[in-house]
Amino acid sequence: MSYNNSKISNKNYYSLSQALNKIFYTFGKKRKIIYDLFYITLAFGFYQKISGSILVFLISKYSYKLYNNNNFIRFFLFSGIRKISIENIFKIRNNYFKSFEDNVIEDPVYEKIILEIREKGFCDITKLINISDEDIENVIAHYKANDFYDGHEPMQSSFKKMRYSDLKNYSASHEIFNKGYYSPSTQVSLDNSVIKNLFNNIHFQKLSSLYCGFETKGYLLHTMLNIIKEGVHPVTQYHRDTNDFVDLGFFIYWTDTDKNNGATTYQEGSHRSLNGDFKSNILEVPKGSIIAGDWMGLHKGNAKLDSIQERFLTVMRYGKKINQSHIQSKSYYFL
Repeated sequence: MSYNNSKISNKNYYSLSQALNKIFYTFGKKRKIIYDLFYITLAFGFYQKISGSILVFLISKYSYKLYNNNNFIRFFLFSGIRKISIENIFKIRNNYFKSFEDNVIEDPVYEKIILEIREKGFCDITKLINISDEDIENVIAHYKANDFYDGHEPMQSSFKKMRYSDLKNYSASHEIFNKGYYSPSTQVSLDNSVIKNLFNNIHFQKLSSLYCGFETKGYLLHTMLNIIKEGVHPVTQYHRDTNDFVDLGFFIYWTDTDKNNGATTYQEGSHRSLNGDFKSNILEVPKGSIIAGDWMGLHKGNAKLDSIQERFLTVMRYGKKINQSHIQSKSYYFL
């Protein structure tokens, strides 16, 4: 079964006034002018097209490592990935992965996990990190006591903030706002000790560095709350997360999930190939579970919530900090 690439984050869902709000929004923090100037490049397709062409040339002429290890080049060209064909993205990825796939991983536990991610695209690593019921209760209570934006990420919302108790009664008509996905700010997540400790967990750091082939850093931290709402959010359609050529993400589930209650579906092996008879794997996991994954693989969310009524999920991503997701989400104000 084959699927077309769906770059959800690349579609323009915003009016001019909403786009200007996004440009000037700082989460109440002191403006980081340089970063915000590079944020603006995400609004100009011609800049991305030129950047993408230069990026493909540099990587094919020299190597991916030249781009990957040079922050100056990354700053000017990171948005180019938006205009690079998915075929070229996979060519660059696969050539890079081949360059270190035979490297020895000394720790047998890490080796087993990395090999499974390379093969399937994801791995359940829950046994590696213990999350207690007390931790889960702490995290959920913390989020419910704070404000939520009306989008699956704050920078993909209308910037309207609401209390948890007001979400079900909130009505708005938009393609991605108020479609059952809500999110607190990254600062709210960092204010919780359980979340902050997980984000800095040595296992996440080591696994992502082993998988990516370079020393990674956490570049994105956000939590999503799903509740039942009318309409269909784009993330419930198959898509690939083209945040960067290479990264690793961890999905941490604070509520039980199954096929009828918010479970993500992943097409096994689709992180290595564009076409094939991919096996659909519904990630049905109990609360406290952690899935490590290469989310360049085809996956989709699930708005169905038959019995649990709501789903809490925290996403932590690791790679090179200067990439389109880190800039687009304005995570540079927090991380």
